[in-house]
Amino acid sequence: MLRKIIFALAFILIIPVTLCAGEIYRSINDIIRVPDRHMDLKTFAYFVTEKQRWSLIISNDVSVPKKEIVGDTIKEMLDNMCKDSEFGWRFVKDCLYIANERELSSFFTQLPYLELRIPDGNKDATYSGYFKNVDLSMLCLFLSSISGVQIRVANGFDANIMMRVNEMPWKHVLLSVVYLNRYKLDISDFSMLIMPER
Repeated sequence: MLRKIIFALAFILIIPVTLCAGEIYRSINDIIRVPDRHMDLKTFAYFVTEKQRWSLIISNDVSVPKKEIVGDTIKEMLDNMCKDSEFGWRFVKDCLYIANERELSSFFTQLPYLELRIPDGNKDATYSGYFKNVDLSMLCLFLSSISGVQIRVANGFDANIMMRVNEMPWKHVLLSVVYLNRYKLDISDFSMLIMPER
């Protein structure tokens, strides 16, 4: 009888751990089914990150038209979508980044230095937001409110951003959007101004 009770308790404890592990270890090598075998890169990226519960930072200039989705794993599909284009992708800390390949390489090389340049504000603040289309000025308002740093867009300049971020440090969100879109960031001690392309 005692054995049965121990077995039952072990079973009750193991099942939730196994289910949680399935959530934690979602991988770029997962096999995924897509609802349509022909998609453009932005639609595909948003679909995948929504399904996998990942964050997504994608530059505005990504413009791979509809093409057949080839491959079984997410990695294979992304490689095929970006093939013969100027765009690339990275998967870092549960976030999928898609942008011009040159910008991606430069961004991840410079990121530690860039983070040191901007004001600390509320340095532990994180941001979550899911947008198929949000004004850059609106995103700046959201980031300003949680960071304690004034972040704004230059007069006469605005853009629409597609992104999905889940509990990402606010500095990382800001820098990803600015640098992967080739915007310019004017930094002072207590404020930042985003300006058009460098």
